[in-house]
Amino acid sequence: MSNFFKKKEEKPKPKVAIHSITGCAGCQLVIYFIRDKLLEILGEIDLVSAPMIKGKNQPGPYDICIVEGMVASEQDLEHLKKWREESKILVAWGTCATHGNVPGIKIFEDDEKVENTVYDNKSNLTGKNKPVKPTPIEQHVKVDFSISGCPPAEIEFMRMMQHFLMGMKPRVYNEPVCVECTLNENLCLLDDGKECLGPMIRGGCNALCPNINHPCTGCHGPLEDANIPQVIKLLERNGISKELIKQRLQKYAGLKFEELGTELR
Repeated sequence: MSNFFKKKEEKPKPKVAIHSITGCAGCQLVIYFIRDKLLEILGEIDLVSAPMIKGKNQPGPYDICIVEGMVASEQDLEHLKKWREESKILVAWGTCATHGNVPGIKIFEDDEKVENTVYDNKSNLTGKNKPVKPTPIEQHVKVDFSISGCPPAEIEFMRMMQHFLMGMKPRVYNEPVCVECTLNENLCLLDDGKECLGPMIRGGCNALCPNINHPCTGCHGPLEDANIPQVIKLLERNGISKELIKQRLQKYAGLKFEELGTELR
């Protein structure tokens, strides 16, 4: 009879960490601004490390480590490798982490010129502060799950965490922005002569920019199967200059567009 009333042993909550390297911290803020929904999630996980909002943070091991930002210094790389070793699952969160984002534009410019523009005194750019080629984190460590976006949408974080907690492999939305434009019954901006990148960019944003008649600039990065040459032809047919097209492609995911066979240099 005593065994009947024995309290059932509770399953330990997954240990979750949210870490950042070079970036603007905007992708983290999306998570923290979810508020009421975040409180529900916090009831199901043990958030052991989140330096932006926690005064006391624990080192690994972690069940899930969410990393925003891209590798731009030796220190970034050191931290990233450490978190990878400590984590069962490592998530690349946001376009800096997945594609290099705006800081990645540096690879298309002269390093010396960029550093002279940014730094008054380059004597401190040694050791851990030494700049490295700005790159997405998957070029340095194994990434288990990636969600792009500058920043990603709240729903993508909620969906990811729900799947993790249910023991499922998270599925990322993998349709172009055009699908969401169609669902929202937006008029096609390409038909209106605008420089919209929607046909080759991953959605998930609910067509945020086209909804207000602003062309998609590509903040989620390109789909792996994007027909980039055809979209470029459409843009050129609309009178968009090759220089502007190149700038648009370089802005958020220049490295990835090059990998997919687009000459941007």
